[in-house]
Formats: sequence, structure tokens, C-alpha cells
Amino acid sequence: MNKERAGGLIFFFAGIYGLIFSIQLPLGEWNQPGPAAFPLCISILLCISGTLRFIQDKGKREIDWRGLVKKLATPLQIVVLTGSFILALDWLGYLATSSLYLFFLFLWVSHYRLWTAVALAIILGAGSSYFFGKVLAVQFPTGLWVL
Repeated sequence: MNKERAGGLIFFFAGIYGLIFSIQLPLGEWNQPGPAAFPLCISILLCISGTLRFIQDKGKREIDWRGLVKKLATPLQIVVLTGSFILALDWLGYLATSSLYLFFLFLWVSHYRLWTAVALAIILGAGSSYFFGKVLAVQFPTGLWVL
């Protein structure tokens, strides 16, 4: 499987995902479309283009599993970190969770040195907490540590 076929599959499954959720919204009328009209059209186009991209590449090639795993390692790391961030947000609060998220993102994904990752995580975590919490007055979960 090459990049084009893998991209076609990603487009197809993203279209199916959007299709499932967009058909649950009201379509509206032809002269006044509802909230489902745009996502439904985009989902259908994604399914069609993904299918055409997958079928278009007729070359039978050997699947390079090691190369595929290497290419998917970084996106998988980001997905795992983001899922952990979402799960820990209510429990730990925004400041701690965002700082830990940034620390592991810099250290594990971007391969920064330890002290650079710590400094950037603390500065950006505290800065974003201050900006969104104080300047924009966004309500964040406080978690265990209330500041």
C-alpha cells in the first residue's frame, strides 16, 4: 500500500464518519438548507474522492510495514497524548494538564532536551492559563490543585 491508497482510505473513512453524524442533523428545505446540508455534501465528496483515489492506483506493490509503522509513530504519539490530556483535564485541572501535555509533547514527540522541554512546558502552560483564564476569562476545570 502506497501513500495514495492510504490517503484514499483515510478520506473514505473520514467521509463515512462525517456521513454518520451529519445524517442525524435536520436537512431543512431546498430553499432553506438546514445544518446537515454542508457536512453531508462534504462527507459525500470525501467518500467519493477517497474511493476514486483508492481504485485509481492499480499498481500492485509490496506493503512496507516497517515504513508504515515509522510514518504512523508520530501521529499515534500525538493521538495518545491528546487523549490523555482530555481524560486528565477534569481531574488535574487545566494548568497541570496543559503543562504535562506540553512537556511530553516536547520531550517524547519533538525530542527536545529535558530541561528545554521542562522550561517550555512551564512557560507555555502558565502563559496559556493566564491568557485564557485572566485575559479572556475562560472557565477552566481547576482539578485537584486550585490556584
